[in-house]
Amino acid sequence: MKNVSLILASVVMMLIASCKGETEKTTEKTVVIEKQVEATPVKEVEEETDGTSVSISKDGVDFSTKDGDKKTKVEVKDGAASVSSKK
Repeated sequence: MKNVSLILASVVMMLIASCKGETEKTTEKTVVIEKQVEATPVKEVEEETDGTSVSISKDGVDFSTKDGDKKTKVEVKDGAASVSSKK
């Protein structure tokens, strides 16, 4: 019984000694780089100019006209047409 307790005590002492080892302390430095970014100019929305425009594509035909405050737009797509008029 003394042999078993002596062996068990020596194993416990080796485990305590092996776990007691010091760990390395590393210091990490964080580098912050600040960079100024140029502001992009904001495009101003241009008002539609008076006149007429026609657009023909494989999707259909688009016709619009503007005269002062009056605006008319006609779209023909896939055999269906839509007309909108603003005064």
